[in-house]
Amino acid sequence: MVNVIVNADDFGATLGLNDAIIKAHKNGIVNSTSLMVTLKYVKEAVESAKQLPNLKVGLHLNLTNEYCASNPKKISLLVDEKGKFKNGFLNLLILSFLHPFKLRKQILHETIAQVLLFKKTGLTLSHIDSHRHVHAIPAIFSIVKKVAKKYNIPRIRVINENFLHTIKCNNDKSYLFDGGLIKLIVLKTCYYLNHYKNGTYFYTIMYTGKIFKSRFKNFKMPKGYDNLEIGIHPGNPQLDKEDKTGVYDPYVLLENRTKEFETVMDKTLLEEII
Repeated sequence: MVNVIVNADDFGATLGLNDAIIKAHKNGIVNSTSLMVTLKYVKEAVESAKQLPNLKVGLHLNLTNEYCASNPKKISLLVDEKGKFKNGFLNLLILSFLHPFKLRKQILHETIAQVLLFKKTGLTLSHIDSHRHVHAIPAIFSIVKKVAKKYNIPRIRVINENFLHTIKCNNDKSYLFDGGLIKLIVLKTCYYLNHYKNGTYFYTIMYTGKIFKSRFKNFKMPKGYDNLEIGIHPGNPQLDKEDKTGVYDPYVLLENRTKEFETVMDKTLLEEII
């Protein structure tokens, strides 16, 4: 029997995201989530998670949005003088070639700081992944792997989606125009370079932000894996529009967040997957 992990990213970031993730666990199929320990509503997220013993919670390592967990002076490649992250995925990838030793040292410092912040919550740390998938960058992945071993974190997310398998299940070719295919190529290349397997198949990176029920209509689990991880971003944009102070990224307000929420509220979905 395949173990299905339905993981909701961005827990703790906004009121709307917290609301959707909690409801999708209580009344839907979300059984795992990834916590952004430096975002505005992490305290509320942690309090809710402590009341939900069947919800696994991991660290959503954040190196791109809002503020860091460590001393800004010690991670100047990553943040400005106020401690606000200043790089996206591409810049971090470039830095990994231009300043490999310095970047690794600073990534190690910040990753440990975020792990320790998570530990202080009292929650069990079930896995580690990252915002914008930056941990997949080989130089960063090597550090995350080291930290995971040090702190006994059982699972690291890997992006190993099979392109041919995905297009066989989906007629939607939007990945050609919205960057979905490019994202898969980059992350799958990183996967091969990282030489790390954990027995978990990730579905679907090509339709990030558009994980609707139709994505699973013809999906069958590929052979050779023990686990299936579905990474999804359910949200409540209306609630976040009312509380704009917590919105760190316009993506949070997209209506597709609502559609992804509706997807994971359908308990029959898993019946179609396995």
